[in-house]
Amino acid sequence: MKIATLGLWHLGTVVTACLASVGIEVIAYDRDKKIIEQLKQKILPVNEPGLAELLFSQPVKYSSEPQHLSNADMVWVTYDTPVDEFDVADVAFVENEIKHVLPFLEKGTLILISSQIPVGTTAKLQQFAHQHFPEKALSFAYSPENLRLGKAIQIFMHPERIVVGVQNENDKQCLNKILSQFSDHIVWMSLESAEMTKHALNAFLATSVVFANELATLCEKVGADAHEVEKGLKSEQRIGPHAYLKAGNAFAGGTLARDVVFLQQMGKEHQQTVPLFHAVLQSNDNHKQWAMLRLRELFDSLTDKRIALLGLTYKPGTDTLRRSSAIELAYFLKSQGALITAYDPAVKQLPDELQFIQLRSSVSEALNDADAAIVATEWPEFSLLTAEDFAINSQRATVFDANGFLSAQLVNDTRIHYFRVGKST
Repeated sequence: MKIATLGLWHLGTVVTACLASVGIEVIAYDRDKKIIEQLKQKILPVNEPGLAELLFSQPVKYSSEPQHLSNADMVWVTYDTPVDEFDVADVAFVENEIKHVLPFLEKGTLILISSQIPVGTTAKLQQFAHQHFPEKALSFAYSPENLRLGKAIQIFMHPERIVVGVQNENDKQCLNKILSQFSDHIVWMSLESAEMTKHALNAFLATSVVFANELATLCEKVGADAHEVEKGLKSEQRIGPHAYLKAGNAFAGGTLARDVVFLQQMGKEHQQTVPLFHAVLQSNDNHKQWAMLRLRELFDSLTDKRIALLGLTYKPGTDTLRRSSAIELAYFLKSQGALITAYDPAVKQLPDELQFIQLRSSVSEALNDADAAIVATEWPEFSLLTAEDFAINSQRATVFDANGFLSAQLVNDTRIHYFRVGKST
């Protein structure tokens, strides 16, 4: 079987590499010629651990010409749906890219969509295909992406389960042959249920994050420790030890928020009130101010205060800066007149709009003469830092560590004025 992957950014390159690694013949397509040329030169568009080694060791054909899709048995749509600064997804981009290739597909081609789209989109695309290309008898299915930055290869190759929405037994059998190579736990359902599952999952995770963080802010005020409270919650059988409850940073990046916005839009479209989803986003936006509020409590003014950011990327293991909470924090610090130094092991150069951040080549350089340090991205190498690393230039260093990443070595050290979400200081 020949599979064409459509869209070659983070999701697409991971899917391409993993499919090819199990012996499937893959045609990797993207209309962006620059991306194709870079991939042919073994240059990835994103940074993901293990991806370059896996992808570039496989015999993948890269193309920006849609006619090369004509001999594919299946097209796997893997575009990363663009999301703006308001967490609104550009679904039209994905729809238009799919429509662009439809004339080039062979009769009976199965189109599996994994891009992030609102419920009903797959059926709408199938209706369009049947209306404009009835002779092709194209079939559509949906499987929500399970991309986890920094662990993408591992999660794709060994998922806990795979959710798939299909319309007939033939499509189910075809997809089962492919997907059973990665998991024996495939959850079959309708197109709309599979699309809704993605919204529901991310909205539930977003609600869990917001619940834990709202609770944590109260813990800070009354002297309770949110991390001890979490232990109490997870010991309750109805909640369980694996519950997504951990006080720390607000969720960022647009992934969770995008699906909450999808559900908000759905409620508006169907005249159904959904106050919970509105409250989730509002509370999360409020919690993004945690470090900023603590800084204001500590310093009368941030003007000319030197603040060191440890980490700039959206998550460890990637080089993605877009929608990073660290970057949002940097803009706030700039607005308050602070001087910003930063170190991130994956960032060697900053774009023009971020040149106000003084990028350093090591942690020690970033911390030099800093009035406060903020652990913004939890890179593994930061876990090796000690109180001496922070306190080398002052008798008592100030460290903001929302998730408690360095709590083991810093929380009880008298040389460190240590702040984390959910614990009073």
